[in-house]
Amino acid sequence: MDKDDNASGGIVFSGIDPDALKSTIDSVSRDQETLQTRASYYKTELAYYGLGAEELQDILHVASWARDELPMLKRRYHLSMNMDNSPFPGFKGMVQINEARVTRAANAAAAKDAKRATNLAKKDPEDLTPEELDELTTLFALNHDQYPFAEKVVGALGAAKTLQLWYGISNLGSAPGYGRPSDFKSSDALDEVQRNLSLTVAAATNSDAPAMVRWKKDMVALGGNPIAEPGPPPYGSSGGPNGFLVMSNLMRFGDYDDKFLEDYGTALIKEDKQVLNGPGPAWGATGRLNHVGNDKGNDPLTGYMKALSNSPAAATVFFTAKHKNEAGKPESNFKYLFESREWPNDSKPGEESVTGRNSLGHALEAAMTGHRPGEQATTETAKHTKAQADLFRSLVTSVSKDQDLLRNHEYMSDSFANISADYMPDLHQALTDDKSNGHLLYPTANPKTAAGVQEHDAVRFLHALARNKEGYDTLNISQHAYAAALTERQVKHPGAFTYPPGSEDTVKMLAYDTGRFQGVIGRGRYFQANMDNTEVAARDNAWKEHASTWGGSIVGSATAIATAPFTGPGGIALGGLAGTAADEVFNGILDGFDNDQKEKEQVYQNVKGLSDIKSSSILTTQKSVISATGSKNYESLAGSEAGRGFQSANSMIQNTDAENSERANE
Repeated sequence: MDKDDNASGGIVFSGIDPDALKSTIDSVSRDQETLQTRASYYKTELAYYGLGAEELQDILHVASWARDELPMLKRRYHLSMNMDNSPFPGFKGMVQINEARVTRAANAAAAKDAKRATNLAKKDPEDLTPEELDELTTLFALNHDQYPFAEKVVGALGAAKTLQLWYGISNLGSAPGYGRPSDFKSSDALDEVQRNLSLTVAAATNSDAPAMVRWKKDMVALGGNPIAEPGPPPYGSSGGPNGFLVMSNLMRFGDYDDKFLEDYGTALIKEDKQVLNGPGPAWGATGRLNHVGNDKGNDPLTGYMKALSNSPAAATVFFTAKHKNEAGKPESNFKYLFESREWPNDSKPGEESVTGRNSLGHALEAAMTGHRPGEQATTETAKHTKAQADLFRSLVTSVSKDQDLLRNHEYMSDSFANISADYMPDLHQALTDDKSNGHLLYPTANPKTAAGVQEHDAVRFLHALARNKEGYDTLNISQHAYAAALTERQVKHPGAFTYPPGSEDTVKMLAYDTGRFQGVIGRGRYFQANMDNTEVAARDNAWKEHASTWGGSIVGSATAIATAPFTGPGGIALGGLAGTAADEVFNGILDGFDNDQKEKEQVYQNVKGLSDIKSSSILTTQKSVISATGSKNYESLAGSEAGRGFQSANSMIQNTDAENSERANE
């Protein structure tokens, strides 16, 4: 960050809501053009009569002022789209930008750099000297979020040249053929070139300049075509890989325009189905298209999934969109990609890659939660839309019907567990015995869009998910934190609670349902540990250090989700509902709970002993309740109820055949 020139010598930050600012820019741009055009017209028309000159001149001044201020507004917008920005304190959806970077001089410098970068980018990559390639890479790295750099460079290149640029650069390190070695010395730096070019293109797509409007339309149209013209006969080249293959490898970084992603995804799925159902090889490519991670970049869905994970709204639209399957029936993109599609093996030689499906998991996380993977849920994102909730129900139902969809690709478990953490109220509504009023005990932030998950589907889904270590750990911590926050809210703020029973009975119900939830996932983890017949590492110091990096976000999400139904405008909790019980239970799971001897009692150390899991569940529930209520009486009641709930989970699992179906497949 650069320092400003004010007297204090400090950095002045402003909070920007990118979406709101974009709407303002569109409005100012449209209205200033209207003012300019109409005022000029009437000034000319009325001048003959000597009327309106001064008044209309004032209007023209306003229009000119708006026109002159647009570059500064656009610069703020592009800075706000920088994915490295931190949230602006206290305001949902706003990010911090450094006002010292919002100057006309900075705009002029970015425009100058854009001109130089464009001249270099238009060259054949093979003709670039090492120094020129380094210069181009540096220009992308320093300016991708600097208006008007990205807009000018990418717009000037056009869609076809953008594809040809990356294809040419990405293969600079490849041998030229006939066994000759390559003399390219910067192949190790191509991952940075890919990242910075991707960020530049992503920033440019958020521009509505005429050149970029045309670029986005052309890019979608070019997706199914070779990126270069075939060479002359008789030995002309094939024209290189299809546009989708090249462009998708530039989608692994950055925040792309939502509408562009939606249009691109529609065309990509149509082409993908034709390619995978055709006689030729699946998405074959000539040369190297990806330099990050361990996949070759020969599956365009991989990069596209990464782009969707950075754009939750576009992800929701994409996965809920439908197309006709081979039988001519409507099929959602979610069902096609998760259930039907045969994902090509895109591994590099000697390195097994699961990047494609793993990126699918991240994109689904964004689509169903409304925030990027790894980000903490807020009281606003907790208000799931109907489309998001329907997607979650589809996921639960799919895994319930065919657990192999998850078990054969268990590396997706962390994403699915993160999603489940955002849907704790919906899962508890499915599992509780109170079918009449469970929605009041476990209220969703948006009651009209609850997922409506069926009990047997929830049991089978959670059991399958918990068989994976990462899946189990996330479910375990997020549920305990959610229950703690919910109990604290009920006891300390009964006026905000609408569940019929009194506090004591409510605490007992919450403890019983916690035991049941923990019983389902505990049985799943225990089942897999014994299926593997291997030693299972305890939650040691290494685990604690790892869990502390992601656990805080999970606990924060759980608290937000528990309090979201009782918040006012701007996500402000009514009556201080947030509390501390969720944090205390998380710290106890990490470091152990104090016992009467003032010693730390560790929990969840042995998942191969079901009785140990049960004891850990009961103790954690009791400590959660004492943290939330301060009542020893409630603590004792919670212990017996959690034990009963844990035991009842066994019959639920048996009734749904969650384990029997797995044994039948052995």
